Amino acid sequence: MTGLRALVLSPLCWWTARRTARRMARPGWRAPVPVISVDSLSGDVALPGALAVIEKLQGRGLSPVVLIGRDVAAPTGVDEQKHTYADVGGAALLAAAFAPTWVAGDLLDGARTVLSHTFAYGKSPGCIVLIGESYNPRIQSDIFIAIVDAACGFGNGLCRPAGPLPEPLEQAMARVDICLTIGRPALHEQFAAAWGQVIPEHNIRARMEVLPTGMDWRGLRVLAFSGAPAPEHFVATLRELGAEVARAVTLSAGQPVTRALITRLRNEAAMLGAQLVTTEADAVRLPGDLRREVLVLPMRLRVEDWGALDAVLDRLGMA
Repeated sequence: MTGLRALVLSPLCWWTARRTARRMARPGWRAPVPVISVDSLSGDVALPGALAVIEKLQGRGLSPVVLIGRDVAAPTGVDEQKHTYADVGGAALLAAAFAPTWVAGDLLDGARTVLSHTFAYGKSPGCIVLIGESYNPRIQSDIFIAIVDAACGFGNGLCRPAGPLPEPLEQAMARVDICLTIGRPALHEQFAAAWGQVIPEHNIRARMEVLPTGMDWRGLRVLAFSGAPAPEHFVATLRELGAEVARAVTLSAGQPVTRALITRLRNEAAMLGAQLVTTEADAVRLPGDLRREVLVLPMRLRVEDWGALDAVLDRLGMA
């Protein structure tokens, strides 16, 4: 947001801060298992960080169950073979490939359903991982992991509507147990210089890396399309792999990836002599029968050191 606009809107920040404080002051339900909330304070997608956390928990012998807020009639266990993007959303479909995943309109109802369903099968979830629901007061979290894009940081540091934050930064950091920052090494240093005084002691650095699949991208002419919050990272990665990006198309947030859109992009790619390519998050939005026509660039989060999370988990007695 531009400086002038932020300055004009800054007097309204007190309303956002007050509303958030009142909402979060409500007592939430305490689950019988640990609850880990993974979210982004500035509205960026928290999923890559959440998936890395899930794999880390599984590596410690825990059995996390994922819970994501979604406007559904009743809590629903996600089935990758049965459900579509329209049914449960892209985050839930991707998370379901890593761990049992549920979506619910009411998180409290969802959490109770998850537990009763799991216990009914003679199992016990090691923990519940809430993705993107840190400001929902219905359930108390034992650990709050904030995902931060090192390139963007916390924007101008102001809360809405003058900035990207849901509450004043100092207030938010009082609830955060761990900051997981994502970016290249130089960006981590810039982030630390700008925000190191306000982030919690526990900070985990990570970066997105291409998942090796044997695909040789060198010399491949592509038309790249993505609705990711920072599509320029996706395009830059393709170029680093040696692909020739003939055209890059940015989709607006929440824009439906319809058959008509893919047909138009396919025709444009044909005229350019290019192959369609997109991200995993965008691929799950494609009509099923068209997915085979689009290459996917899979990426995963590589964490430098999980020591900060290990320390917090040890403190809570989570094996």
